[in-house]
Amino acid sequence: MESPLLMIAAVLVGWIGGGLVNWAADILPGIGRQDTASAPSPHWLHHWAPAWSTSSRRQLPVILASVVLAVLMAWHWGWGAKLIIGWLYAVFLLAVIVIDFEHHRVLNVMLAPAAVATAIFSLLPFTPDPLHVLLGGATGFGVFLLLAVIGRGALGMGDVKLAGVIGLMTGYPNVLWALVIGALVGAGAALFLLFTRRATRKTAIAYAPYLAIGAFVILWMGL
Repeated sequence: MESPLLMIAAVLVGWIGGGLVNWAADILPGIGRQDTASAPSPHWLHHWAPAWSTSSRRQLPVILASVVLAVLMAWHWGWGAKLIIGWLYAVFLLAVIVIDFEHHRVLNVMLAPAAVATAIFSLLPFTPDPLHVLLGGATGFGVFLLLAVIGRGALGMGDVKLAGVIGLMTGYPNVLWALVIGALVGAGAALFLLFTRRATRKTAIAYAPYLAIGAFVILWMGL
């Protein structure tokens, strides 16, 4: 059983991480876009304290999800560098999920730093070694680039680059399992939307969240 102090720290980290995800979802999609340049910036407390503003229904669920993930990871791994990296990956993946659901975009401004961070983390003993990290990144990017070409627009380049970053996170051959799980979850979600008539075959469906779920499952099992 983990110490109460670690659980308290996990709740605090989860709250901070959830606020960062809310900040990313509010601010990052508008960077470099003229249509949002004049939009007023919300008060900084808005991202961490949902009661501060009722302008969005997203803040509280995101914070709660982040807290739950942080506590579960603390219980699963205990205190250490592995837990810290797990927290960082979870915040990144949660931000990917939220932003893609809201904007149908996977942001380069997030992917590039994540790729650099995973390359640095590969130097640690409990993560995939640099060779397997590079192989994982090349495999994830290559497989999804091929699918994007075959699918003629069914996948965006954001999804392709995200698959590459997930490959860097999980390494080879774990990236294959992460992508398979993500694809299965995505297919199940698409079928559900079709059967419930909430979408048609021509409806654009956010795919990155399911890739993120597959990545988190593999990281949970193997990080």
